[in-house]
Amino acid sequence: MTDTLTITHRFIVNPLYRRYNGADLAVRNPEQRVADRIEFLKRLPLFTNLSDAELTALAKDFTVRHFQQGETIFFQGDPGQALYLIEAGRVRIYVQDDGGQETSVIFYSAGDIFGELAAIDGMPRSASAIVADETIVHVLSRERLRAHLLVSPQLAYNFMQALVVRVRYSTLQVGNLTLHDVPSRLARKLLELAQGHGCVTADGVKIDMPLTQSDLASLIGATRESTNKALGNLKRAGVIRMEQNQITIVDPDALREMGS
Repeated sequence: MTDTLTITHRFIVNPLYRRYNGADLAVRNPEQRVADRIEFLKRLPLFTNLSDAELTALAKDFTVRHFQQGETIFFQGDPGQALYLIEAGRVRIYVQDDGGQETSVIFYSAGDIFGELAAIDGMPRSASAIVADETIVHVLSRERLRAHLLVSPQLAYNFMQALVVRVRYSTLQVGNLTLHDVPSRLARKLLELAQGHGCVTADGVKIDMPLTQSDLASLIGATRESTNKALGNLKRAGVIRMEQNQITIVDPDALREMGS
């Protein structure tokens, strides 16, 4: 039944980029590091149709940072001084209310960009970014991003398209929160996660990222109790399987019907 669910693999990481350490950086010369980064940028939609000269100039301005699980990249309210590209790993974006309650907004993984809003307008960060898995990111300062956008119409157009995608996604999420109950929101979120992070197995489509009940509750704007109840109903109905925070969608058609 898994053939009815389209899996969208947005980005495949070359093992060359899996890990940066001091020894590796010391061995490779600056020219090779720039060449490696150009190959990385070419894989991302944000940098499609750019000339070799434009890609080279961009590659020279990025820096690489390596974060361990649990490290915070930036906090809500911090100055927006950079754009981030994920090469490997996973980052959770969340907002926090005055009482300290966290609500997850989205998870980003390899090939995704984040931090672009504050990097454009210079306003404080509207959300926090914490590393969910060991992560490698490429960082471009706000000043250099602005400089490249001013001289590259193609990059500016690509960036505009990326922002449009984000606006459409945000609009869709608002609709989900206001028009659908918890079971429906959960079904829709599981399908969304499977499309972006799914891998086909003998049992169904496995969401290739660990998800706790708290994660899911936060992502769909529900309590942990109501999310747990909805998950239990899906498991009893044979729609999903759960093992050690890993979810496999067994019946995507049934899940899609529940989300409608």
